[in-house]
Amino acid sequence: VNWGSSGQANTYMTALRLTNMLDNQAEHVKNFRPQFLVLTGHPSKHLALMTIVSQMSKNVGLMMYGNVYVGNGDVPEEDAIEEKKWLREHKIKAFRAATTAQNLRAGAQAMFNLSGLGKLRPNTVVLGYMENWRSESKDLASYFGIINDAFDFSYGLCILRMGDRELDIEDGISSDSETEAENQNQKKDVEKGVKQPLKAAPEPLSSEITFKEKQKGTIDVWWLYDDGGLTVLLPYLLTQHRLWGGCKLRLFSLDIRSKHTIKATELKMANLMKKFRITVSSVEQVSGANTNPSKKSLEAFKMLAGEEELEGGEVIDQKVLRTIRVGELVRERSKDANLVVISLPIPVAEVTTPNLYMSMLEALSADLPPVLLIRGNQSSVLTFYS
Repeated sequence: VNWGSSGQANTYMTALRLTNMLDNQAEHVKNFRPQFLVLTGHPSKHLALMTIVSQMSKNVGLMMYGNVYVGNGDVPEEDAIEEKKWLREHKIKAFRAATTAQNLRAGAQAMFNLSGLGKLRPNTVVLGYMENWRSESKDLASYFGIINDAFDFSYGLCILRMGDRELDIEDGISSDSETEAENQNQKKDVEKGVKQPLKAAPEPLSSEITFKEKQKGTIDVWWLYDDGGLTVLLPYLLTQHRLWGGCKLRLFSLDIRSKHTIKATELKMANLMKKFRITVSSVEQVSGANTNPSKKSLEAFKMLAGEEELEGGEVIDQKVLRTIRVGELVRERSKDANLVVISLPIPVAEVTTPNLYMSMLEALSADLPPVLLIRGNQSSVLTFYS
């Protein structure tokens, strides 16, 4: 039996031994590391998404990317070789997770269940924002289902929206901007059992943002809900990367109490960040979240969501009103940031429809620089103790 060179055998046995040792360690908040599963399809079609996740996970945690082939048959080996070459060229360290399934949501569910090995398993799912959700109702249902599945499987969730750039979504993850004829041909192939790879939107030729350049400015973090701290941890890890080291971290939270208590609350929040050993340049408690949004914003939301989603054609749900108002506050203060991080609302099971939920995300993140919507799984990821 030929096991290869002694160096290769030693590398394999060392990796296997250390993986077993890691699996025997007790889980604790002090040991938490973000480990990402990025649902991209072919990674070359989502350069910005792959790059920013790579920057957050570098020297910190695991990164995997998912590619679902719709239809029957095997995963093509030639794609794996091509993708590995692309990763080397862009200096991104990530493992591949590929599967075939009858639809993309089923493929994503399979990845949620099986990706990783022992303690080296993803705990955070990353998606691109679905820009074409208003015109693709079938794809929207799949996309919304994947979001719900991520929460049901106790994953943290990140959704990257590239400002005026589009990350088109097909069947809930990603797609090329294809012609109608191409779509029809693809549907025929799926019906015949021909596997279709998950594809992504082409990179724009102008106003391209790939996060490959050195960033100078601010990362604005809007920490709206206590999700265990993931919304704060990930942008902090980003600032530890050499390309983001020149960005200051600004922390915003909402305050619905008296204005006289805001300064004291800001001081408490600043002390909390200091205990967590997270450096922030400023902490601001933003007032005004409990006031109604402007008539212009309400009318825009009603046009976006449609009357069938609103009771009596009016926006009366307090959660929706608050989301619209928060979007106004974010645009007032963070329009010039390099990256805006916002706590992601969780859809209410059997209450929030896909169309209403995407309308809320649109109201929260439209007309902004690149936005990273983040929500933890309520497990603590930050601790005072070393």
